[in-house]
Amino acid sequence: MQKNQSSWLVAALCLCCLLATACTGGTTQVTQPSTNNNSQDTANMTATPASQSNKNTCAKPSPIKAGTTENQAVAAHPAASRGQHTRTYLVHVPAQYSAKTAVPMVIIFHGHGGTAQEAEQDTGFSQLADKEQFIAVYPQGLPDDGQMPMWASIGPLDYNIDETVFMNDMLDKLTKDFCVDTQRIYATGFSNGGGMSGFVACQLSTRIAAVAPISGNYYPLQAGCHPQRAVPMLEIHGSADPIVPYNGISAKVNPQWPLPAVQDWLGEWAKRNGCTKGPEQFFQDKNATGFRWTDCHQNATIMHYRMEGEGHTVPAKIGNLPTEQVIWNFFKLHTLAGPK
Repeated sequence: MQKNQSSWLVAALCLCCLLATACTGGTTQVTQPSTNNNSQDTANMTATPASQSNKNTCAKPSPIKAGTTENQAVAAHPAASRGQHTRTYLVHVPAQYSAKTAVPMVIIFHGHGGTAQEAEQDTGFSQLADKEQFIAVYPQGLPDDGQMPMWASIGPLDYNIDETVFMNDMLDKLTKDFCVDTQRIYATGFSNGGGMSGFVACQLSTRIAAVAPISGNYYPLQAGCHPQRAVPMLEIHGSADPIVPYNGISAKVNPQWPLPAVQDWLGEWAKRNGCTKGPEQFFQDKNATGFRWTDCHQNATIMHYRMEGEGHTVPAKIGNLPTEQVIWNFFKLHTLAGPK
């Protein structure tokens, strides 16, 4: 997903400084990666895009030239936005955008200390958007006390920022300005941005069809997690992550900011989704082991790649595919109404 890891890694290190020992806390033509069994790799297999469920004529010419990226803004609520009166986000419009054809949208959250511009530069999502015809959106987080951009991914407890308000306002404006298939809006992000992906799965389950957090900081939400539908999820995490440890951080080590182990957190999501099978291993190569929870409500599968020996980073590839391609192949299997 990301060709240059430096800015996102710096963001992650800054995040750890913020919380001492804990961290507060991206193509349809596919070749099959090698596996150690006969199970099919759902994320990597050749997949037909989910049917467009919003094919009605939009008649919405893009305010941004097709094939380019521009900064956009929505009016903010200062009391919930650290005094800011606007919130911003970059929008990349695919090269073949049509005012009359509804297209999917992928939201990509930067890590702590990062920016929307860096998230676009360090990932392949804008290039993939041109190829696969979806809109790529890169929101900008608000500054913490050290002026480091961040996401309040546990709720308004973080500086009284209400990211749910921002996300709803941003989505309302995006769906007004562009011809968006509202059944196919997805979210991904790295580190604190991965935590934000988990946040929107809890808070915006009726608007976000599926999520793919990477090395996320999955702290419990201030108000709890109560999605209104089963949310498909693909999680990617390094087994040797020193910033957001794969096995979590116990309350004994950090009473204020304990972190769940990645597979425990995913197991909780599997329960929310009503999955009755798993975790079962479905994929293995020298770099990654794949697990999944299946037989879920609306086929909202939970999938996970444990990147063996990897740290706090976005892998360039999983199996034979770029990571952003693996994520997109997972996304396009799902809509708000369920699988295609």
